[in-house]
Amino acid sequence: MEMIRNQWYLACLLDELKHQNPLKKKIVGQELVVFKTESGKIGVMEDRCCHRNVNLSLGKVQGETIKCGYHGWEYNTQGACTCIPSLPEGETVPRTVRIEAYPVEVKHQAVWVYIGDEALMSQAIIPPMTELDEFPIVYNYHFLDADLKLVAESLIDAYHINHVHSASIKTFMGNLYGEDVEFNLNIQDKYLTGEYLRHNDSSIWEKLYFGFDKEIKTKFGFWFPHTSKLDIQFKKRRMVIYEHFYQVDEHTISMCQITAWQKIFNEFPLFIFDKPFMLNKSNKIVEEDIVFLENNKRIKDETGKRDILIQSDTVTFEFSKLWNRNLKANTVGYDEPVEAKDKE
Repeated sequence: MEMIRNQWYLACLLDELKHQNPLKKKIVGQELVVFKTESGKIGVMEDRCCHRNVNLSLGKVQGETIKCGYHGWEYNTQGACTCIPSLPEGETVPRTVRIEAYPVEVKHQAVWVYIGDEALMSQAIIPPMTELDEFPIVYNYHFLDADLKLVAESLIDAYHINHVHSASIKTFMGNLYGEDVEFNLNIQDKYLTGEYLRHNDSSIWEKLYFGFDKEIKTKFGFWFPHTSKLDIQFKKRRMVIYEHFYQVDEHTISMCQITAWQKIFNEFPLFIFDKPFMLNKSNKIVEEDIVFLENNKRIKDETGKRDILIQSDTVTFEFSKLWNRNLKANTVGYDEPVEAKDKE
């Protein structure tokens, strides 16, 4: 599969730039360096000093520039070289001495970088991740050898939760039984959103804290090609999970899972371990997913067999149509899933 370009990608969370050290990233095959200057400007550029082609991420941020660690050449956030220490006195840095800088947006406590044809930039979207502006969050990166499409769908797949996450989530998010589930989908050109109800099978202790409502409202969303959302809404509390994913290279996918919450710990104002607790729980949930995502990729690669979907896979049908419709502009030869015509 070719890399999906002409998109805004999440380069990093603002939290990652706290100490003004340059960050090394690789997104859809592009080696990048992300840095924040002393005045707060953020640059995302190719991770290369044009002098000897070493990584700028090996250097350091100094004032308003990033300084190469090899010979001290300095670059501003636009990619222009502003200083060459060994340049003879009286000479100026040639304007042609520069590296590629990428368009940057700072939104939802994150740095977004556009990779691709800038003439198509207006057609790309940044998901409305407004909860990250309002709620406490934790995040972590995971790297896996998996099918990008399956990774994209994993978070919005309602039926896997009680099976894959029976040891971690347990009854916390309720349950889906055998009857038809009404997903109430809203399908747009580049994204879909929806909601459904899960039966509240929580333990008595969970119900005392989260509420005795018979059903738990669950919202979800997917924004092509890189972001999925799961939003669990209790009567007075809420937990929102985002996953942002992209190909690093031909074999590796990066997934950043971000968990935000509202009033989960409000009864415990002195509870200082809320973020470590949530991060540990989030990591465990992702690790459970990764086992199956990588296994699916291996089986497909070895057998060449495609997925078979059944009538209850409503969200998967619509997700697949949206995915393949948008994918055509970037790749060719993608296999469609096989629909099961009859139920056994």
